[in-house]
Amino acid sequence: MRFFSRTSQIKFLTSLILTLLIIALVASTLGCISLNTDKDNSNYNQDMKKEPPTPEANITFITTGSSFSPIITVTGNPEIKWVFGDGSTSNSASPTVKFGSKETRVNTLVVTPWSAVTKINIGYDGSDGGVTPGPNTIENLEQQNVIAVSGLENVAPYLQVWASSYNPITELDFSNFTALHTIECYYCTSLNTITLHNVPSLKRLCLECCNLSYLDISEAPSLEDLRAAVQQSPTYTINWGNTGANIWHVCIRDNPHMTGTLPYNQLPLLEDFFTWNSNQSGTLHLTSTNLKSVLSSDNNYTAANLSGCFPAGREGTVNMYNNNLTSLDISNNPGLINLNVSQNSLNQTEVDKILQTMDSYNTENGYLDITGNAEPSSKGAAHANNLTARGWKVRSSDQFIKK
Repeated sequence: MRFFSRTSQIKFLTSLILTLLIIALVASTLGCISLNTDKDNSNYNQDMKKEPPTPEANITFITTGSSFSPIITVTGNPEIKWVFGDGSTSNSASPTVKFGSKETRVNTLVVTPWSAVTKINIGYDGSDGGVTPGPNTIENLEQQNVIAVSGLENVAPYLQVWASSYNPITELDFSNFTALHTIECYYCTSLNTITLHNVPSLKRLCLECCNLSYLDISEAPSLEDLRAAVQQSPTYTINWGNTGANIWHVCIRDNPHMTGTLPYNQLPLLEDFFTWNSNQSGTLHLTSTNLKSVLSSDNNYTAANLSGCFPAGREGTVNMYNNNLTSLDISNNPGLINLNVSQNSLNQTEVDKILQTMDSYNTENGYLDITGNAEPSSKGAAHANNLTARGWKVRSSDQFIKK
């Protein structure tokens, strides 16, 4: 065996230690480089994962017809850009594009600035007491076969009028449409969802003949005109919240599947109350002194209190036939001249009271139908004769009582 000298051993060890230190330093350096590289790569990867820049915001109308002719109303002189499903474009507020065939197409709208848009119309014919002539007039327009709309949030703070009557649209979201005062969705038979979150200016809401199972109007405190009759859904509920202080017209007729009662005490300005065939029961107690018409037949009401609702000169009408009424308070109503409470469960005392009350107003040429209840007594019949002497038509036992 060969032995190194002590000097050689020391030199060897020194060289070995230096080599190891160099290797460790290089490894450490490489490690740092690797860490830094990993960090840089991490940032790079994160950047690569980021979504591409958002394209120009637009409103999208998906249509299925062979043409598309929307109408928008704008203020000022904004830039309008339509891109239709066939690739054609337009800068008109009321463009017309003919596709030549029925097909599902995506049509987009960009208005710069969006704040210029006040009205969007894709269908309207003035049905069901539509908007009267004036600054809020909506142009008559055949439905545009729109099945879906997205991007409406672009005009949420600015849009005042929306009209989509007769379109097969299924869903609408009007969340935070703070300037919106009119919604026309008459006969949108496919519409099953509408969101009305934070709509403080909404006054007219027409949802006649839709497919709603739930309607929330609790965030529409300014609502004046509610038309939500004839829903096709097998269930139907309205959440009123505290809404009602400004309402003059309520029409929820022909909803025999409706659940829940109406907040009668929240309707101080009510003029028209159209609720026939709407599965209502209990006591109908209206307090508005502005009432003109109460049409609530074909329900299950057992009592009604309308005292003081029809002041003199009103020519008011109450139709509550085909209910289960056992009592009816029509006191202090000299302006009530049309009353039909036939086919109820009013006993003779109640029938006599009705005849006496109506006679006491000394009005002329009215109409009263009490058939299908108990027969009046001789006293009741005397009041009936007084009415007929003043030109009233009074029906009892399916016969007109004549003078």
